[in-house]
Amino acid sequence: MPKAAVRMTSVDKLVDIACDGLSGRSWYADATNQIDYVSWLEGWDRSEFAGVIATTSPRCSVVRNIRMSLHFMHHRNIRVVPMRGIRTSVTRFLDGKGIAGQKTSAFYNNLLGCPDSVTLDVWMSYALGCDQKDFNVKASREKATDRIVGVGRVMSITPAEAQACIWVGYQKRIGYNPSPFSIASEYFAARAAEWEVAGCSIHAE
Repeated sequence: MPKAAVRMTSVDKLVDIACDGLSGRSWYADATNQIDYVSWLEGWDRSEFAGVIATTSPRCSVVRNIRMSLHFMHHRNIRVVPMRGIRTSVTRFLDGKGIAGQKTSAFYNNLLGCPDSVTLDVWMSYALGCDQKDFNVKASREKATDRIVGVGRVMSITPAEAQACIWVGYQKRIGYNPSPFSIASEYFAARAAEWEVAGCSIHAE
């Protein structure tokens, strides 16, 4: 028998959180523009760059995610990624086998400008009042997505914008300063350092 969806924060309460994070509404649009811009400067395939960012994002800070992705795109050495499981995900994507996992695939779509995909990461589980593992259950994943879509409908914004606003708003409420998706600035810092990317090193097999 399929598992039932867990209880989650109501749409009304999520709208309140999203209103606190309205500054994050353009988060994905800005990220897409920066991916396009850096890809244009370097002659990289924008879809590949977005896929590398998405597949290296699990259990990783925003800044670390960007730096590893830039390092890989320039040096093409997968060993810059410390976790072997993540290396496998990157390699599968580069081999044309797609992206496994709802969170990572939705994030990839969002980075390429898709407004309807909803990225359900650990911060969204906090905002929704559930465990991130609950998103592995279809009913809970669909309920969470419906909640975010509902917020977007109330606020007359896209699901991706609603998710970004909740992401920023929740972090602000608990005293965190949400990290900007500063691909361009990290890119120019790496280029100025002759591609010695800060915090990145080659790990053993």
